[in-house]
Amino acid sequence: MDAVPLLDWGDSSHFDARATRPCCLCGKPTPMRSHADEAVHKVCAEEWNAAHPDEPRRYTPPAPGRTQHDVGTWRFHNDGPTTPTLRRPAVITRHNPQRPAPAGAGDQDGLFAA
Repeated sequence: MDAVPLLDWGDSSHFDARATRPCCLCGKPTPMRSHADEAVHKVCAEEWNAAHPDEPRRYTPPAPGRTQHDVGTWRFHNDGPTTPTLRRPAVITRHNPQRPAPAGAGDQDGLFAA
């Protein structure tokens, strides 16, 4: 049996906690959603990708130290690589005494997320 590449659907946009819908491939209920908001199990999408090698593919951009690689079909693909510049971490700073403190910040020693 050939190895099936696993999809990286870690983003919350792939999960609908409000409702389940029938999977477009197997018909069983699922809260999972594809990038096009299709109801589909992640495993069903991975098997579909493996069974349709001639479908249009998506690829990661090549970068220094990282080669370009297939991230699935255009229909079902990975979220892609993330870089530190895309996700800004919260920065804790001291409150400026010239500005009023945010609501509820009095018990935090003047610290808040910028």
